Amino acid sequence: MYSHDIGIVIVNYNVRHFLVRCLQSIRNSHTGGLKTDVWVVDNASVDGSVGLVSNEFPEVRLIANDRNLGFSAANNQAIRQVNAEYILLLNPDTVLQEDTLKKCHDFMMSHPEAGAVGVRMIDGTGRFLPESKRQVPGIWNSFCKLTFLSGMFPGSRLFSGYNLGYLPEFDINEVEVLCGAFMFIRASALEKTGLLDEAFFMYGEDIDLSYRLLQAGYKIYYFPETSIIHYKGESTKKGSLNYVRTFYGAMDIYVNKHYGQGNARLFALVIKTAIWLRAVMSGLYRLVAGALHPLVDFGLIWVLMTAVKGWWAGYHFGDQSYYDGTAIHIMLGIYSSVWVFFLWLTGQYDAKGKLWGAIGGVITGTFSLLVVYALLPETMRTSRMMILLGSMAALFVALLTSYISNLLSRSKKHRLGESAIAIVAGKEIALTLAEIIRKAGSAAREVHFITPEPKSDPFFSGSLEALPSMVKSLNIGEVIYSSQDLPMKEIIKSMTSMQKTVTFRIGGDESLSVIGSHSKNLPAELYSLDITYRIAEPIQLRLKRMLDIVVAVLALPLLPILFIAGGLKPGVLVNVFSVLIGRKTWVGYGGETSDFGFLPPLKPGVIPYPMTGKRIDYIADHFKNENIRYAREYTLTDDVRLILSNLNQLANK
Repeated sequence: MYSHDIGIVIVNYNVRHFLVRCLQSIRNSHTGGLKTDVWVVDNASVDGSVGLVSNEFPEVRLIANDRNLGFSAANNQAIRQVNAEYILLLNPDTVLQEDTLKKCHDFMMSHPEAGAVGVRMIDGTGRFLPESKRQVPGIWNSFCKLTFLSGMFPGSRLFSGYNLGYLPEFDINEVEVLCGAFMFIRASALEKTGLLDEAFFMYGEDIDLSYRLLQAGYKIYYFPETSIIHYKGESTKKGSLNYVRTFYGAMDIYVNKHYGQGNARLFALVIKTAIWLRAVMSGLYRLVAGALHPLVDFGLIWVLMTAVKGWWAGYHFGDQSYYDGTAIHIMLGIYSSVWVFFLWLTGQYDAKGKLWGAIGGVITGTFSLLVVYALLPETMRTSRMMILLGSMAALFVALLTSYISNLLSRSKKHRLGESAIAIVAGKEIALTLAEIIRKAGSAAREVHFITPEPKSDPFFSGSLEALPSMVKSLNIGEVIYSSQDLPMKEIIKSMTSMQKTVTFRIGGDESLSVIGSHSKNLPAELYSLDITYRIAEPIQLRLKRMLDIVVAVLALPLLPILFIAGGLKPGVLVNVFSVLIGRKTWVGYGGETSDFGFLPPLKPGVIPYPMTGKRIDYIADHFKNENIRYAREYTLTDDVRLILSNLNQLANK
């Protein structure tokens, strides 16, 4: 006898804001009296997820791991403790309709042959996610998937077998594989097949479990009479090489497990070869895509300096062949590399690179070159004027390529400044949401308020029914819905009704955050009134890492002095090498984990910031408040000052 009707298991890893939205959608579900048992398994998040669940969702059972066990193992931790007739495996970056749980339960009750059911999923742009219904990987459908044929012919029965693209989006159908983001499973079926295979750290476990359900004689259904939103790729950023390695590694495990025996070995060899070729292609693409901008800058700076070289040699030395037979081209390459390095260091190649980043990078690079130039032997010197002319070329190139990059980008993120925002909410929440996006630095031209219910009020620009036409006429590029004023079912219906490409976000809860996504292939995005931390900015992290390396290198010849200053403790040598290889940072958080676990992650600090002050006693929450101040107001000079004034702590364990 089961104590609950539905047990819901959510594995979380550093997606606190999305977890809030997911848990609220469960709390708002209309279950018709069904008993639900909700479990969150946290895989050692450092974003405050554990405290949030404990404080804001006391009805949720929480398992807080001290390390990341992976998706399968963490799910199994909770599944073993759930006593429910049906178990729902749910991603934290999902949002349920109010009727999703009840409809899935009723469907399974009326289909005793079903081992599992999945629902229609849409992404943050309102578009249908084809992985809502899939087929077990075979040699042909895998080939089509890996060679992009399924994407080129999404509705073809011949080519789209992997994602069953030929099956209607809104028809109930038997399928073979469900997405792990939402798997509504009969508990008795899990008892027969076994739990998730923990050999899969992340990805592939859903295919494996679906395949075992089919082998056990159960049917799997795609049930589109209810929908959910799935903000894809939050826990593992899909633009990273780590994603490529994890995803294709999981596919390799699956092939070895199910196709590595007997006559299937040839099939396994073909699939594994295709998987690793695709993995290599994906990895190379990401490397090239990430390096393209700095490589172009390097090439253009070098070409411009080479062109200027002959002119300067003729003008200054009266001989255009003055540099012939020298290492001038190597030196110009080194100069170009230095400018590109400092452009990267100052954030020029970040998604939100700004003008000051280009100027600061070129100035810093030029200063560094002039300092080093003075130390070079005469035979390696070109001319200080060549460096100054090169700095002008570097600045020109940096500004030009950034401008072209922005022009070529078709992302809504870059065009939002030319469009407006529509907020669908009641008056009070609408004003709160407007304040959130204002403080988050949105570049939207204007904001329109849309009433969720038809009524006459000059505060609102129009009603929800008129929103699709308003999107076109008012050039609205982003729509924000209040989940407190509008049922999730109506939000999803509105999202899928838009003809124009629009960015969608959802807000309106107590968390003071607004989440959304402008692409199904990119991580979801967040507006929030939460404290922002400078130390989480990519440029600050790079500068901090560079300082760590510089200080560690400078410390090597000074080890005897530091050894004495550190109280004759050998730890200083260990710390120098730990910082060099990136296992530690010179200055970091201090106190208990609860004093900094909610802050942007840092490597363990040799010098704990909260303990650098000259204090005799500490008031309550001193460490927590000091850690917050350090993360929120961080500057590079803070670390320099703290290191110089705490040399006696460089041997800390």
